[in-house]
Amino acid sequence: MRRFLRLSSISLILFFFVGNDIYGQKRSRKLIKADEAFVLEKYDEAVELYKKVYEKIDGESDDDKALKAQITFMQAECYLFSGDIDQAETYYKRAIESNFNGINDPIKYDASIKYLKYADVLRMRGAYKTAKRYYTKFLVANGMNKSTVEDLVEKDRKIEDYVPGEMGLRSCNFALKWKNMPTRYKVKSMPLLNTEYIEYGVSFGDEDYLSLYFTSSRAGGVSEKTDPWTGEFFSDIYQTKMDKKGRWSIPEILPEPINTEGNEGSVFLNSSGTRMYLTRCKAEKKKINNCHIYVSKKSKSGRSWLEPELLQIDIDSNISIGHPTLNEEETMLIFSSEMSTNKEEGYGGKDLWVVNKEKRNNWSKPKNLGSSVNTNGDEMFPFLHKDGTLYFASTGHVGMGGLDIYKTSQDEFNNWIDPINLKFPINSPANDFGIIVEDDGEQGYLISSRKRGNKGKDDIYQFTLPGLEFSVTGILTDSKSGAILTGAPIQLLSNEGGVRQTFTDNTGTYQFDLEPLTTYKIVVDIEGYLSKTVSETTLGIENDSIFEINIPIDPIKKEIILPRIEYDFAKWDLRPQSIIDLDILTETLKENPEVMIELKSHTDFVGTYTQNMVLSQQRADVCIAYLISQGIEPGRLIAKGMGETEPFVIEAKDGRFDVGDVLTERYIKRIFSKKNKEKAHQYNRRTSFKVLEQDYEPVDSNGANK
Repeated sequence: MRRFLRLSSISLILFFFVGNDIYGQKRSRKLIKADEAFVLEKYDEAVELYKKVYEKIDGESDDDKALKAQITFMQAECYLFSGDIDQAETYYKRAIESNFNGINDPIKYDASIKYLKYADVLRMRGAYKTAKRYYTKFLVANGMNKSTVEDLVEKDRKIEDYVPGEMGLRSCNFALKWKNMPTRYKVKSMPLLNTEYIEYGVSFGDEDYLSLYFTSSRAGGVSEKTDPWTGEFFSDIYQTKMDKKGRWSIPEILPEPINTEGNEGSVFLNSSGTRMYLTRCKAEKKKINNCHIYVSKKSKSGRSWLEPELLQIDIDSNISIGHPTLNEEETMLIFSSEMSTNKEEGYGGKDLWVVNKEKRNNWSKPKNLGSSVNTNGDEMFPFLHKDGTLYFASTGHVGMGGLDIYKTSQDEFNNWIDPINLKFPINSPANDFGIIVEDDGEQGYLISSRKRGNKGKDDIYQFTLPGLEFSVTGILTDSKSGAILTGAPIQLLSNEGGVRQTFTDNTGTYQFDLEPLTTYKIVVDIEGYLSKTVSETTLGIENDSIFEINIPIDPIKKEIILPRIEYDFAKWDLRPQSIIDLDILTETLKENPEVMIELKSHTDFVGTYTQNMVLSQQRADVCIAYLISQGIEPGRLIAKGMGETEPFVIEAKDGRFDVGDVLTERYIKRIFSKKNKEKAHQYNRRTSFKVLEQDYEPVDSNGANK
């Protein structure tokens, strides 16, 4: 009932078995009954019958071994469709170990189908590396070149035509990445609502999210009979409410006429909680129990629900439909159904369909949501968010295993765009489906059969998106001496107008907490230093982050060397890295508009005194020209070429150079290493600046102060 139809990928298996000579000849009365139960989707009943047939086969002939292998495979199918993945894995493995290759699919695939099914189950268990081996076995057994398979694994190359196993193989690669890089969502079980039985089909009961409705096959329902599909009780709809302390009440079953002797499934309530749309499947012997969508209204007193009315949708009454979700106006309904395998009507398996309300309870002919959403696999459990986002579960898109949860929306032409997998931890290797999301998108509920926190086969989980945590920290230093600056004021300005201030501690460190989706400026304005501003933003950052921004500030009365401004021998052209320092200086001058500077360039001693004076002036002039091109007023800038007159003094030990060494011509000529000589020359070929005045006033074209 939780799926309302079995997974469709192996719907023809039994047909192929019966067509097999050995299986056909050996069909005993009990085996025929087992097959009939399987066809009627009574998997719990079928698996017990298959066990009895298996136990009666006591021969050791090849035919007997082949029959045992086929029955083992059918048992695995029963366990898979009834949701017992552990047992399914065990029995698929036994089928493989039997080495039987007698299942012949005249259309395309042979007995290698057991590799595919085993790989699918392994993926649902999170055994991705082993699953990849069996997907590869399946693809190679069916004629795919091994190098092509390796291409799929290594390069995530997608095959244009649908090939069973190809999607699973690629999914393993993505799943491994997603598990190692989880999203920020937090997922936790809800033990008060869950039992050892199946829970699913959760729905908000009102627009305040203070009530939840869900389906469960727990004991104490309307019927004491068990469902031959799952071996559990027939499912009923329950309600729970949240108290003022945020605690959920013990779930209470809804009385008749909502619940019946059959299965009640996925529900959807409108935002006011006055109308319920539910899936209902009657329990009839010797029939596949088709499911339909009903609608019920609350009584005028608001204390009970009226008799559900079958939705009049323009489809054949023998078609099974379920899992309703509606828009806010309740004029559009999306549901899941396996209507057709004809691609003009459906894409194989269960698809998502949409109908529009025509009048009262009459709805239009269903329209398929199209190939962006629907696949050869199963698409089920849709949820239409108020913002137009459609959430749904699928086995046909790349995913972590079993059913995964995806989201999509419509473009400007009302076409559904390619779905996005919600990744781990919303999704897991197990079945994840039936998501519902609150308006802000940061909290909701989903159903999962994952191991962690699980009480039964499928349980209700809550997910939340915790707020992002950002901060910025760094050390404030003197750019000339490297000394840390303690007790210094630092301001943080946000683009929203907020201003905060802190002071550096005894290690020169500052720290601010930041808000998401905000751009900031960190401003340092200390007496004796040039003001400095650094920008940072949390826009587009999707993970908790600590930004480390160390801030060196320039002392006003000291000469500041621009370390990235270097020159080739006898050249004054600016290297690309020189522009970086000049851009930083440009920003500093713009932040300190009252400052006037002297920019000095130097040379090594090679060449004549006059040549070096000319060359150094050219080097200073080209820097000044760049600053002017960036909007700095010429009156604030003085260029001075120093030639070789001021040899560099080492400020920090560098190999053979000690602090205080003066790189004069005599000193350099005593250096034996050619490499160290060139390093000394490069130290001398430098550019620096210092502040001359702090009271510069700009003038207009006539020479008057602005």
